[in-house]
Amino acid sequence: MKRCKDCGMPMLAPEDFAGGDPGSELCVHCGQKQRMAGMVIAFSIFTARLGKADELVEFLEKNLEQARGFAGVADAYIAQSRENPAQFFTYAKWRSLEDYDSMQRAYQESPEMKQSFADIMHLLECEPTMSSFQVLE
Repeated sequence: MKRCKDCGMPMLAPEDFAGGDPGSELCVHCGQKQRMAGMVIAFSIFTARLGKADELVEFLEKNLEQARGFAGVADAYIAQSRENPAQFFTYAKWRSLEDYDSMQRAYQESPEMKQSFADIMHLLECEPTMSSFQVLE
């Protein structure tokens, strides 16, 4: 029986190993922590004006497809609030700070992206909330 080199968890089945790889020295839990450290999580919260939610979703879907096309994107999605159907949350997970910074530079240098953001403002009830965080552990 193999044990995780970090926590000592017994690893008996392939799903017990990091990445489902029986050759891994780490369990599924410790492997997840190791993969996440250093990643960047970026999110935004948008609230649509009355009657503009469908247009906002179209805009966000287009933006999501562009984001997924960048190198270094590990995950990205759009979610809708259960309490307020006019409110949306976007999430993107970047493999590294360098990947995230590269995307930010591309957006800042692109006149189309600047115009795109200006175009969305008429759909919003208020300024969006945007932030990013680097995963520590």
